[in-house]
Amino acid sequence: MMNNGIARDQFTFECDVCGTTYQHGPHRYKGHRLKLYGDVFACDSCWQSNHDGWAPHHENTLLAHLRRQGLPVPQRNTKELLPRE
Repeated sequence: MMNNGIARDQFTFECDVCGTTYQHGPHRYKGHRLKLYGDVFACDSCWQSNHDGWAPHHENTLLAHLRRQGLPVPQRNTKELLPRE
């Protein structure tokens, strides 16, 4: 869909954690870069909901990102969860 000559969906991305779409571009930044997990991105909902560590149902996805990029698994936090950052 077009809005003033700019495609609305050009700033729509898929969350690398949960798979939902989010907007990330001029005036709307709903994506969060996860440097620890190989520069993948999480939507704002995943970011806010996992402030104290990644919920267990997200672990397989995050561990797969690490394996694909040959990165080590980060040390778990005091709650035995993978750290968010």
